Amino acid sequence: MKIGFLSACALIICMSFTAHAASDVPTPVPAADRFIDALKHQRFKEATAMFTPGQTDDSLATERTLKKIDEKLGGFSTMHPISHLSDGESIKLEVPALKTVAPKGRKFRQVVYASTASDGEPVYYELDLSTDDTQPQVMSFGVHFPATDARLTARAIYLVKVISP
Repeated sequence: MKIGFLSACALIICMSFTAHAASDVPTPVPAADRFIDALKHQRFKEATAMFTPGQTDDSLATERTLKKIDEKLGGFSTMHPISHLSDGESIKLEVPALKTVAPKGRKFRQVVYASTASDGEPVYYELDLSTDDTQPQVMSFGVHFPATDARLTARAIYLVKVISP
């Protein structure tokens, strides 16, 4: 089989785009999948139980916050993994509100999701999982509200105030 120089270059370029696109596809993380499945099916007590023990002062408050996020945003059902958070400004709500700052150097795995809220605006989530246990646990669940203009910033501030415990 004889391939011309230009054909070989075109083939290499196509293969490099395919390899790059494949590297942007998030790999499945079973612990994250279980947590997200619990949220999608409104099993907030189950999702709360997946947090690292001692990471939250009040598991009931964490459960209520997860319920409020679902009630105010309505986007858990449309969550899908993405490779990274979108560029631009955002306002973040952390669940649970952490008692202490995680020790420096503690290893964790971050999985990022995107969703569309009931108002049609995008919402991003970041899930931090411990990696030092045989059964990874949720360290934190961050909700990112885009704040790229005055309208979205006002929306983000409003939602954080309404949802925060």
